[in-house]
Amino acid sequence: MPKFKVVVTDYVFPDLDTERGILSENNAEMIIAQCKSADEVISIARDADVILNTYFGPLDEKIFSELKKCKAVIRYGIGTDSIDIDSATRHGIMVANVPDYCCEEVSDQTVASMLALLRKLPLSHRRIRQGEWSLQYLKPMNRIKNLTIGIVGMGRIGQLSAKKIAVFGSQIIFSDPGVTEDDVKEIGLNLKKVDLDELAAISDAILLHAPAIAETYHLVDAALFQKMKRKPVLVNCARGSLIDTDALVKALSQCQISGVALDVIENVPPFDPGNPLAQFENVILSPHSAWYSEEALVDLRKLALEEVLRVLTGERPNSLLNPAVLL
Repeated sequence: MPKFKVVVTDYVFPDLDTERGILSENNAEMIIAQCKSADEVISIARDADVILNTYFGPLDEKIFSELKKCKAVIRYGIGTDSIDIDSATRHGIMVANVPDYCCEEVSDQTVASMLALLRKLPLSHRRIRQGEWSLQYLKPMNRIKNLTIGIVGMGRIGQLSAKKIAVFGSQIIFSDPGVTEDDVKEIGLNLKKVDLDELAAISDAILLHAPAIAETYHLVDAALFQKMKRKPVLVNCARGSLIDTDALVKALSQCQISGVALDVIENVPPFDPGNPLAQFENVILSPHSAWYSEEALVDLRKLALEEVLRVLTGERPNSLLNPAVLL
């Protein structure tokens, strides 16, 4: 009989045969589900040693209070919106994520989206399909080297985006209260730290790389759009809750910004084809796919499983998010 039990609350992979096999070799049974309710999670995870979680949530007090053996919750991904970390800590449960499996992909899509908007490729595509072959509807368009690019959030992905943008010669500014001047020096780029209001006022493009926490909820709202004097393009490949969607639609309607690329939208999916965002020529939408590549998918599963094995062998997860639980 296996010594350990690992429960998967939900997953998006074709199968979990690889994980099941490796866990079996390590004296662990894997229970796989697609849970739709807290009661379902409780029923299968009450005696679990580790929980693997993808999108199901919230994993909160109702669930954690019923878990008798759980040592850790490991998130298949970066964000932990689905997990009440404070509640997990109170119940002595470690929480870990996989923070670096798709950094290259997200920064690639962010920069690609920025370039597409600045070069007005979506507009060209739509107008040419309508039979309009002209430069007129693209004017004005400025040299990217002469632009100021503002990055909100200078963590792993923000730094990668900055390095990729630097090759164009643009001025790069950023806003991140958690990054010090010494941190900026370690990044090794000529970056200027400013507050969010100044970033909004002087940027020609704004890239969002901030986490979804209470302090960043609707970080980009009607008041911030009012401060965007240069009518920048806006790219969000981070979290949907960073942008007030109603304020965004209004900003697009009033030409306060020149365009937006969204890989994430608040309260989506599902996406209604009648959504106002789908009606603008200067909007790029993608289905929360910025993280995806075949390589990233492999890394995600591998790194999450490694964290599970650490926990089962009594080690601390590499990406432990609540170290206070060990005190």
